[in-house]
Amino acid sequence: MPVKRRKATDRSSSDHCYSRKIRGRLLPAHMLRQSWDADVIVVGAGPAGSSAAAHLARRGHRVLLLERASFPRDKVCGDVLLPSLQKPLSAIGTSLDILAGDAATIHGCGFTTATNIHATGTFRDRQGNHQPWRILPRVLFDERLARHAEGCGADLRERHSVEEVTWDQQKQVNIVKVRNRSNVNNYHAPLVIAANGAFSRFGQRSGLHQPRNSNRGYSVALRTYVQYPKQERIFEVFADADLKRGCCWLVPGPHGMANVGIGTFDSPNRPTRTNLESIFRKRIGQRVNLDGCAPMAGWLLPGPRLTRRTVTDGLLLVGDAAGFVDPFTGHGIHTAVSSGLLASTASHHALLSGMFLHRQMPLRSYEKAWRKAFGLDFVLGRLFQRLHHDQRLLDKIMLHAAHNHLWADEVMSIIGHALPRSNVMRPGLFSRIIRSQLSNRGADQQRMSGPAG
Repeated sequence: MPVKRRKATDRSSSDHCYSRKIRGRLLPAHMLRQSWDADVIVVGAGPAGSSAAAHLARRGHRVLLLERASFPRDKVCGDVLLPSLQKPLSAIGTSLDILAGDAATIHGCGFTTATNIHATGTFRDRQGNHQPWRILPRVLFDERLARHAEGCGADLRERHSVEEVTWDQQKQVNIVKVRNRSNVNNYHAPLVIAANGAFSRFGQRSGLHQPRNSNRGYSVALRTYVQYPKQERIFEVFADADLKRGCCWLVPGPHGMANVGIGTFDSPNRPTRTNLESIFRKRIGQRVNLDGCAPMAGWLLPGPRLTRRTVTDGLLLVGDAAGFVDPFTGHGIHTAVSSGLLASTASHHALLSGMFLHRQMPLRSYEKAWRKAFGLDFVLGRLFQRLHHDQRLLDKIMLHAAHNHLWADEVMSIIGHALPRSNVMRPGLFSRIIRSQLSNRGADQQRMSGPAG
């Protein structure tokens, strides 16, 4: 049964939920809400924004979902939909089968080191069940999720660019300046969820982000699509000696195409585009024909910081705007959808209580929730970065995986999020990694000591 759509300017029978005191006086709910154009304005209709909008609309809130572009529109990405997406998607009334029924499936990962040691493993969970990825271009996935949010009751407006968000401390409401072609309008809402991508200027202006040129690492990537008629359903990763914190990838997608690219992980120094393309052609050109492929599109993402703030008065950051990008794989769709759900839950409680300040419990609960959900993964992702940077250790791990399929499945399942990353701390796995490091050091010491005599 289709959900009846409620515009952001409609009145609701649940107005009593929004009564709150201003200067010690209880303001009638209908007077309070009449001054708002929406209960929540969501900026950006990507996975994070659309998920937040759908969840809030399903709870009866008036949601204005503003998208700068018009659908269909592309976003540079690896196009990976992890099985873990199923739970947050079900909470907003949809599923991977509905949104990505025509996606390609990936069953495992093949890793080739800079010295051409190759290992392949299958994605399996703790019970040994297969946990395949789905691969669907963002040009399709984003629009489908945005239309779902619209069907839930969110007021989706395309080609609406948000130019400024100002918090009125006295009235405790956001004034959102929006441009639609040549028209400029102001909209009012007590809460804004910023889902407008990395380096969200609203986050910077409110002091939640450091400026772009601040001293921190960045993930830089280039991506294109190529014809790939092969039936292999393996995500391939290629390390390179000239790319110390990064790799090239090949992801078979639907319709005989593959997503191919190159990326660096949290690098303190950004390599030039020319250098990246040279490494990309050297590694990926051995696997596929790059003649006639589309020009490579690029994107720049900040590395996640567990100490970063993601809320201020009346404003929450989600997805890429909050820096929720996996520090090892660069994946971000699963954390985007999950953070949208967490932010919408906090916003729901803020609206019920009339508490919109960052120091008050509803908004504070969002930061606690995302740290609990993503914190350990981000910490261990940085550990994996260091392992990836140690070429000798990486060679040891992959050489062992090449000769032991159970070890290969476990390593690739951790990389592919089928197993929790905390598995790396298990005594058996951890001891094997330590033994690999010790054997490397022993070989180094033997070479340094020279021949006995």
